Amino acid sequence: MKKFISVALVLGLSASLAACTSTGSDAGAGGKDVVVVQGFGAEYATLFTENIAKPFTKKTGIQVKYRAGGAGAETYAAIRAANGQPGFDLAVMTYFELDQGHQDHLLAPVTQKQVPNMAHVPQKLQEHTYGVGAIQDVQQVSLMYNRDDFPKPPTSWDVMWDPKYGKGTLVFNPNNILGVYALLNLADIGGGSITNTGPAFKRTEEMAKHALATPTTSAEAVPFMAKQTATAFPYFDGRAAIYAKTNNYDFTVPREGTYAHLGGLGIPDGAQHKDNAYKLIDYWLSKEVQERWARAYNVGPAISGLTFPADFAAKHITTPEKLAKVKIADAATVNKHRTQWQQEWQEAVR
Repeated sequence: MKKFISVALVLGLSASLAACTSTGSDAGAGGKDVVVVQGFGAEYATLFTENIAKPFTKKTGIQVKYRAGGAGAETYAAIRAANGQPGFDLAVMTYFELDQGHQDHLLAPVTQKQVPNMAHVPQKLQEHTYGVGAIQDVQQVSLMYNRDDFPKPPTSWDVMWDPKYGKGTLVFNPNNILGVYALLNLADIGGGSITNTGPAFKRTEEMAKHALATPTTSAEAVPFMAKQTATAFPYFDGRAAIYAKTNNYDFTVPREGTYAHLGGLGIPDGAQHKDNAYKLIDYWLSKEVQERWARAYNVGPAISGLTFPADFAAKHITTPEKLAKVKIADAATVNKHRTQWQQEWQEAVR
């Protein structure tokens, strides 16, 4: 069996799962002037507090209690385990969990009636809310590259197989959503598709023969950037923008195109403060907040008609034209086949 470098990097998460933002009247979780949000930890929690929660409380008087959790799948698992009554009112997840919540009938309806600013969300994104949530931001899978190896941005995903650079590439495990998108990209490049992923595993097997490592999380790529041993690998533009400022790396979208990753907001069907959750979603989708959130989190906005600095717009999905070009994977297909893909991936990297 091929041996890979193993990296364990633990991100500093919030010390408590009930970490709160308290900027309004302290009505408590059982009061009317509160909304309990479950979302991601680490830097996400900080960004949410400063850019969403505090301004929302100042504007509405509704206190935001934020619970820092894990991945979107973990948050949805809590909703499912509690049969739609998990003790929080708004879940920060992805569109994959929105699809699952729709199938399970465990998420409350989200329409323009409850969230007027949904009217500004492009139809291409609304199609992936399944009537039970909202898309609040758009990321894309970019190609992260070492500036020393590439004085000019690489133009094709194929550089990851080039003998000159392949020894420094990273093959992400589809246990992580980044790995799923990497697989789908490989399938497309190899002449396959989301329903014909055979070419992806063939190319994965080829890449695994010379790859530097097979990370399970995006955080595991950071040490390789710090040591500059990684050459080129897929990475979400949000994180890529952060590390492009602190490491000798930059990122681009190759000519073959790429996939978008959609952040999702869902309301458990049994949420205690649904009205406040709807208000928070509507606030998040307002023009001012979308601009602020996109720049803070280094992602594309979920609504149209916004203006960003040229250097930011060049790196992220900020226009209808860019959104039209990016691919969005069918959530139901991914949810159905993801376990199988993980097993096939394990065989391919042996």
